Parts: sequence; structure tokens; C-alpha cells
Amino acid sequence: MRYAAQWTTIASNQSKYVHRWDPEVPPKGCVLIVHGLGEHGARYHRLAEDWVAAEFAVVAFDQQGHGLSPEARGCIQSYSSLLDDIHAMYQWCQREYASVAPTLFGHSMGGNLVLNYALREYPRPAGVISSSPMILAMNPPSAAFERLARILLKCIPNYRLRSRVNPKHLMNSEVEQQAFREDRLFHAQLSLRLGAALIDSGRWSLEQAHTLSTPLLLTHGTADIRTCPEASQEFGRRGGPWCRVEILKDRLHDPFRDNERDEVIAMYNRFIREIALSGAH
Repeated sequence: MRYAAQWTTIASNQSKYVHRWDPEVPPKGCVLIVHGLGEHGARYHRLAEDWVAAEFAVVAFDQQGHGLSPEARGCIQSYSSLLDDIHAMYQWCQREYASVAPTLFGHSMGGNLVLNYALREYPRPAGVISSSPMILAMNPPSAAFERLARILLKCIPNYRLRSRVNPKHLMNSEVEQQAFREDRLFHAQLSLRLGAALIDSGRWSLEQAHTLSTPLLLTHGTADIRTCPEASQEFGRRGGPWCRVEILKDRLHDPFRDNERDEVIAMYNRFIREIALSGAH
């Protein structure tokens, strides 16, 4: 396996900190990772190793306000700019791996973003995997708090809320929990602009799920206490024949980081191979 991480020009006048994992043989598929809130591309190293073992190329990038990106932690230019970044990275993957059709993989906040990317006015991606997407939160803010936050949003959009994240609520692997605790790039900050955008885009994706026209694998654990598995099930009911939903019994928020992760990885791999073989762009 070849791994590289560096600032990369992905489009005219646009650079991102890009992580890239390549197999030693011509790839049989390609995955573009869109990470979750507080995360960064390097947090997906173990998952990328699994995919490289299956002879897939893997790419991840640090989103605005995350990892090595220059913005204040948890702050973004706009929600639409996040989708534009995904579009630029997806096109970059198409150029770099012209022989295979890329699959988008997004987790949590990233799961929200890849759903919205597939539903909005962007070129149709070959395939999408949405893991534990933030469609609706398990503990959403009260109506009164949301009204106040939206008033403050107009004046101080980059005001940041902070929360505590217990790794035991994310995955059951002690190795992964310790890696989380030692991760100096992870943060638990959320600007009012980003928070409002995630709420609005999650609700919008449910309303527009019936317009889905891209192969989608949506996975969610029933024991997730951060994002709502019932919302994912509802998306699946509305998403029609393009949407396949896998509800993972008793799994937490990060099932691909659990001790019992092999079956989840195998599920992903089957879908990625299908997308790669389809040759759709």
C-alpha cells in the first residue's frame, strides 16, 4: 500500500489537504471519504487499509474547519461551499482514477453531505454510501433554543458551541476508543452557521428523498445515540428503488470501528464493487 498526505491543488485556485491510499496493483474501485463533524481524513486510515486490501483506491480530505484546514475549528464559509468542495474532489478522483467509477462515502455529518450532494444539482455520482447520516439528531435542540440560535446566527454566525464526545458512545473497540482519545486533531466544536445548516439540510434531504436517482447504500446502527436511525429508515422508505437501507442491530455510531466490523466492511465492499463494475460516471 502507498499512503501520502499533502496539500494538493484539486481545482483552479483551490487546494485541500488530501490523504491518499493506493494499492500496489491497478485499483478495482475508488472511494472518496467525506468525514464527520470534528474528524479529519487521517481518522479513516484503518478503514482505508481494509479497502486497499480489497484493491480499492481511497481518498479523503480535511473539510473546512477540520483537520489541517485553516479555518477556525467547526467554522465554514457556507453549506453550499462544502458541497462544492465535494464536487471538486469527486472530479479530481475521476481524473486521477479514470478507469473506475468513484463511490462517495460519508459518515455522520459527512453522511448528511453525501445525501445532499446526491439530491442536489450536481452531476450524478456513480454511487453513495451514507453511514449514520445526520438527517435528524437523537437529541435535537428545543424549539426555543433553535429560535434563539437562529437570531444569533444573523449577528455572530461563527459563534461556536462545544460539546463533550464520549468515545464509548461511538464504538465498542477499546483500541479505537484509545485512538480517539489520543487524536489531537479531533475537535468537538460547531459554529452556529454549520449547526443550522446541518439541521436544515437534514430536514430537506428527507423532504427530497423521493427524487433520489443515484445508487445509495444507507447504514445505521440501532444503538446510535448521536444521529437518528429512525430518520434513516424513513429516508429509505421515501428513497424508492435507488435506496438500500441496512439497519445494524445494536450497533453504535461508528460501526466500521467496532470489534464486529468485518460484516460491515464486507457490505461496503460488495456495494463498491457493484459501482466500479457498473462503470457509471
